Amino acid sequence: MASRISPLDNSQVAGRLRLLRFAVSGGNQTAFAAKLGIEPRRWNNFERGSPLSKEIAILLAQRIPGVSLDWLYLGKVEALPFALQRELELAGKATRSADAETG
Repeated sequence: MASRISPLDNSQVAGRLRLLRFAVSGGNQTAFAAKLGIEPRRWNNFERGSPLSKEIAILLAQRIPGVSLDWLYLGKVEALPFALQRELELAGKATRSADAETG
């Protein structure tokens, strides 16, 4: 039986957090953490695969219009407004291009 990566897998959640940061703040972790009112190191830990706490997930849903817990934890894009889906898609393309140039 083939192994499937769970959407709850910390690396999958971390990837969504990275996309969200790029879509909302253009990529600066420190500025994004400041916008949320948390320490940059704490945000960095989430992006590096530490489990996303319920506290921060709720904070994201409260502070960023359209962000849902279903998307953060499960990757369900259907729960997001179309405009945010589009912003995340564009952020994904930008990050893949940047990764290709540096890697």
